[in-house]
Amino acid sequence: MAELEAKTTAIILISGSGERFGHAIPKQFHRLSGKKVYQHTLDTFVQSGLFDQIILVCHPKYIEEVKAENPSTAVVPGGKTRQNSSYLGLKAAIGSDIVVIHDGARPLITAEILKANIEAVKKHKAANTCIPSSDTIVHSTDQTSIDSIPKRAEYQRGQTPQSFAYDLILKAHERSGKADATDDCQLVHALGHPIHIVRGSENNIKITSELDLFLAEQLLRLTKMPTHQTATISLENKIYALTGGTGHIGKAIQKELEAQGAKVIILGRSASHFPVDLRCYDQTAKTFEAIHAQYGQLDGLINSVGKLMVKSVSVLTKCDIEDLITTNLTTLIHSCRLALLKEDASIINIASSSYTRGRKDYAIYSSAKAAVVNFTQGLAEECPKMKVNALVPSRVNSPMRTHNFPDENLSDLLEPTDVAKAVLNLLQSAHLTGSILDVKTKSQSSAES
Repeated sequence: MAELEAKTTAIILISGSGERFGHAIPKQFHRLSGKKVYQHTLDTFVQSGLFDQIILVCHPKYIEEVKAENPSTAVVPGGKTRQNSSYLGLKAAIGSDIVVIHDGARPLITAEILKANIEAVKKHKAANTCIPSSDTIVHSTDQTSIDSIPKRAEYQRGQTPQSFAYDLILKAHERSGKADATDDCQLVHALGHPIHIVRGSENNIKITSELDLFLAEQLLRLTKMPTHQTATISLENKIYALTGGTGHIGKAIQKELEAQGAKVIILGRSASHFPVDLRCYDQTAKTFEAIHAQYGQLDGLINSVGKLMVKSVSVLTKCDIEDLITTNLTTLIHSCRLALLKEDASIINIASSSYTRGRKDYAIYSSAKAAVVNFTQGLAEECPKMKVNALVPSRVNSPMRTHNFPDENLSDLLEPTDVAKAVLNLLQSAHLTGSILDVKTKSQSSAES
């Protein structure tokens, strides 16, 4: 419970129908990095510790589903309009002193913005989260010609949360009649009450289209880096299968895990105990059968197989193309399909920063790594009880890299141990799933492989 004198309630609106999103499922219930959009929003509110009560105002069709997912959070049905839904949330918040109203489809809200809203309400009774406009604003009454071009510096872009003294916002709603306001500040402004501006963030985007969902995914990649987090899960006596374990990155991963008391089972063509060509489904199936017979269900699977050829597509042979695709993608799919894992197991697929766009002379490699990322996200949705994530290392000091790029400055490269430590920290994280996580050195932060 928040340690505040005033009772502070959050009202998160997740009752929209998603018509503009263009899908049968409303935007707030789509998956983003393995979790529903609204869950990212809710998690930030809960983890902030700023609220005595959180109310989800939900689309009636999803009430039971949301209640089951959030048994400790109040869930009430929304109305036909945003204004009506906000009012229903207010009626459920009787007894509050401060209310913070937020769109559930803004999943990148921060605790800092929430705190600034609450502090602003204590002083001003009404606050709106806004950011300056980087674009010129034009005014058009008929949407075909410009009537005026106001001074950009005098205009802000409104976001949420919008926060108020409870009595003030309730009064604004009850005096609004049948108006269909697109936000709560309109109603308070109609009363003639001043509204304080709290600085928002360009990252605090609202999901309204597929493009927004993609952008939010990329922004989450920048904010969810578990490489320096405090360990929360012991790996003592856990058993992990590691494909590609005989490579430099694989060996570093094995060393880190064994130092934590974990058992690591190496799979690969040159593996000593379980040699296997992972490109072959039947061989892979037989190998995992032997592993399961000896060890039973595994605690996790780490896929570190990779192959890079720097050649243009026109030069690659049929065998080269098949080898690149099967080594970088098919082996990983086979292993995820065939490994017998515990219900709450971890899967980590190691991709590459080259997945973000196709690269000249290694288009097959970068496209296969893009497929690894998409496969990981899809698998996370299919296996909601597991932790399924992808690590995206930038350039790594390994024989594969130095063979293909012999003139690179080695001091600019990640070391295999950097990737191994990221694997270790990800395995020790409690709930992260469906995420695509960068691993970079400081010098790589503005460059990709």
